[in-house]
Amino acid sequence: MMEYKGYTAGPIDFDPKDKTFSGTVAGLRDVTHFEGDTPDELARAFRDSIDCYIDFCSGELREKKPRTRRLRRILPVFCVLLFASILAGQNDSGPKVVAESSAREHLVQKTDPIYPPIAAAARIEGDVAISVVIDARGRVTSEKAISGPAMLQQAALDAVRKWQFSPFSVNGAPAPVTTTLTIPFHLEKHGPQPTAEQEKAAQAWFPLSDKCRSSLKDQNSQDALDYCKQALDMSLKAGDLTPSDQLGLMLSYQYYGHALLSAGKPQEAIEQENLAIAESTKCLTDKNEEYAIPFFWRAFIEAKLGRNDAALADFVVAEASERKAILNLPDMKSRYGQELASMLKQDAALLDSMGRTAEAERLRAEAAAL
Repeated sequence: MMEYKGYTAGPIDFDPKDKTFSGTVAGLRDVTHFEGDTPDELARAFRDSIDCYIDFCSGELREKKPRTRRLRRILPVFCVLLFASILAGQNDSGPKVVAESSAREHLVQKTDPIYPPIAAAARIEGDVAISVVIDARGRVTSEKAISGPAMLQQAALDAVRKWQFSPFSVNGAPAPVTTTLTIPFHLEKHGPQPTAEQEKAAQAWFPLSDKCRSSLKDQNSQDALDYCKQALDMSLKAGDLTPSDQLGLMLSYQYYGHALLSAGKPQEAIEQENLAIAESTKCLTDKNEEYAIPFFWRAFIEAKLGRNDAALADFVVAEASERKAILNLPDMKSRYGQELASMLKQDAALLDSMGRTAEAERLRAEAAAL
């Protein structure tokens, strides 16, 4: 085994055609090759290659005087390749960083973020900073939220990944770049504004609502009743002066209705869904997906109580609202389509129980196509 200045030669090969020995230096990231006609020449080539590598890395590459003609050919090539390898590593620093102002000058297609209803209800506002990589064709290929309210980050990411830029130029050629984009989320304020006490109640509502929804998801009936009622009480204290307050109150009625239903109290649950529907008309239109939800849940409960005609009427309203929401926000078709499919299947099950199989099959076919 050959060793020199702490470096070790890797496996040695012999080429019977050229009658030469060759090898590489073990443990180096850059491939360092050496060869010789005889074992002595190979050993000298190994030492010279190590000296060249060390001199280059220390910035003191100096002219060598190889001892053989083969080495006079090999050593310059090795040093050039080594230089190219190291230089490429120094230049491979990733996409060029550009200022946000420059990036926005290249922006040719922009999708605005959809304000998350739950965040609006909790009055969550602020700027979300997104780090993006834009490829040589101007497409966003990578995006990551680096700051901003957590409830708003996904909406910002969903919007930014659809943005399109005109290509950026580096050294006269299209090239990838990276930048940080700021996505603002601010709620409109009109008319009378909440008092400090109402603002405090609105902020306290969110963690209670989160516990309420978690309890419903875990099917913990008692916790759901407790947390959903507390969330509703806090929402009532916050009032409904603003659209976000109205939406929060609508959701609170709705969630408490779900808790009552899971606790085996369907009639009381319907009363809460009635209140949710009344509140929804203050802040939503039938083009909003959230508008459909309380109608769907009231229909679900009515079907359980055997009020089939009332249930069918509410299913129709909920399904029509979901279809309008998909047309209003095509980018949300995937998620809204799942909601609509679920409604159609529940409606179809009710129609089957009523012997209206042809109508049920039509709804199932629509659900399958989503």
